[in-house]
Amino acid sequence: MPKPIKKYKNSKSNKPFTTCKGWTMIDNFYNMLTDEKLSQIHEASIEVLEKTGLRVDHPVALEKLAAAGARVEKGNQRVYLSSDMVEQALKTAPKSFTCAGRTPEFDFLVRKTGQDQMPSFRTVGGAINIYNLSTNESRPIGIKDCGDMTHLVDGLSNLNILGALTPQDIQLETYDIETLKIMLEKGRKHIWALTTDSKNLKYQLEMMEAVAGNRQALSKRPICSGIVCLIAPLYFPFDEIERLLLYGEYNLPVRVPLAPIIGANAPYTLAGTITQTNAEALGSLVVLQTLCPKIPTWYYALVQSMDMGKGYTQFVNPEIMLVETALMQLARHYDLPAATSPVMGNSCQAHQIMFERGTSLTMTALAGINEVGGVGGIENGLTTSPELVVIENEIIAYVKRLLGGVDINQETMAVEVIIRDDHKGKYLEDPHTFNHLRKETRFKPYLFDGRPLLEWQKNPRTIIDRAVEKMAAIMKDHSVPPLEEKLTQELDRILKTAKKQLAK
Repeated sequence: MPKPIKKYKNSKSNKPFTTCKGWTMIDNFYNMLTDEKLSQIHEASIEVLEKTGLRVDHPVALEKLAAAGARVEKGNQRVYLSSDMVEQALKTAPKSFTCAGRTPEFDFLVRKTGQDQMPSFRTVGGAINIYNLSTNESRPIGIKDCGDMTHLVDGLSNLNILGALTPQDIQLETYDIETLKIMLEKGRKHIWALTTDSKNLKYQLEMMEAVAGNRQALSKRPICSGIVCLIAPLYFPFDEIERLLLYGEYNLPVRVPLAPIIGANAPYTLAGTITQTNAEALGSLVVLQTLCPKIPTWYYALVQSMDMGKGYTQFVNPEIMLVETALMQLARHYDLPAATSPVMGNSCQAHQIMFERGTSLTMTALAGINEVGGVGGIENGLTTSPELVVIENEIIAYVKRLLGGVDINQETMAVEVIIRDDHKGKYLEDPHTFNHLRKETRFKPYLFDGRPLLEWQKNPRTIIDRAVEKMAAIMKDHSVPPLEEKLTQELDRILKTAKKQLAK
């Protein structure tokens, strides 16, 4: 049985947290499930792992899982996991770890949200198109766009992680290696380095090691994190395990996207999708911790829903938000960092995008997420928009302020001030206001416009206009220190070798 839900409280109400100086942290997150329902989901997930298990298409993995106590049927590549193996994996998985930037000022800690731990925010990974919110035009992403996005994200204060894009104008066999190269050159923030397969990953790891300094330095300060895909329902293909074993040599953090499509590759009932996805989360954790003990990871849910009437999938709707909220609560319950990508809506219409971003970011933050992915993503993550990345950077600042909560102590409750005012309403004149004017942080927008209607009509610029202006300023004025020449030459050499070896 899982442990009861813990309450999260700060020991000092006025203690600032590191990511947002001057703010406290909210004391509690939104819990959708009762302790009883959490236990029901946990037990049902264990039953799935015991009776249906995982399909694992890798002989070495099957042998190691069998040696660890799993019941293995090699003929049909089936692995049945016990509750004891799940409990052991939960104990082994790191509860906190560092994701590093190219330079230390961009390092950040990953752990369960709470206790002064703000979530991190990551741009969408894997997009193939770029969309201009101003002109409503779309085109394929090029390698230059990957460098430009890297530069832009480097200059946006609320984004921590850069997701790799998918350029369409370079050699297909090595596009992921070349994309990583330009991201390492053009920015300093942590990179989610997507990869084609284990053959390409070897060259990517060589690049990471070169920039980090050596293998030990990369393991200590991982400048990139990786990806291992579990295919819903409950299946690990051969090359995903191969990639995991390579990541494990460096102990790099890896995300395992749990990608249920409600009603398609997961049950139609929301509780059924929650159960299957939680079983996949626990099952993948056992695989990771058995093959690569103590490898850092997230509980990463990438939930979609099948529109039964129209036949396409959705990334944003109320049912998805309910499922994601339940899964994040389960992750916090297991003391694992929770991650999801709740903001990759279907629509390219700016007004709908704003609604989807505001609601999904706010709800996941208040539910205690550790990492929000998909920033800038639209059309279910196939497309990204630089202007939208800039806008979301400000929405994130708004959400962080919500998470900052209210600093409640004897001084801030202002009882003596209220009594002294004596119904006059002249707090602008009171010294208390002046004393706290800069002590108590306020959200200060750059893109959001609070001008009255008549004033705005004199200069009716939109939020998109202001985002374009800010993006242009970052691209022009923000500077990123270049890599040393010898490092650039080494990355060139690795890419040249990869192109020669991997070209068909």
